[in-house]
Amino acid sequence: MLKAKTAMKKIEAIIRREKFPAVDAALKQLGVSGLTVEEVAGRGRSRETMTVLAKGKWTYEEEYIKRLKLEILVKDSDAQGVINAIMANASTTESSGDGKIFVSSVDEVLDIGSKAVDENAVAFATTPRQN
Repeated sequence: MLKAKTAMKKIEAIIRREKFPAVDAALKQLGVSGLTVEEVAGRGRSRETMTVLAKGKWTYEEEYIKRLKLEILVKDSDAQGVINAIMANASTTESSGDGKIFVSSVDEVLDIGSKAVDENAVAFATTPRQN
């Protein structure tokens, strides 16, 4: 007999660095405690222009724009709430360049040290920490 697996989603969000405090606060309010944050750089449709003032003025277009990448593992039932919190708090008044959210299904989770599998291998992001 096959063991029933917990349905899990991995949410990856690329957001503006200055929006992180608001997004982080919203996720904490939802009870999200498991979060990985990376500094990343990439390019898309939008471009950032920089103006430098040093013995003159010049403007250039940055090739790779710096952003933050968030990774969160949640149960399927919690995914939409996390997505809504990120969307509401990472958005600016601009129409592009605010980032992207990628949602994918996770088939299996393994803990390297304990050898635990799936729900036993991870304290889901919306599970409060145990001291």
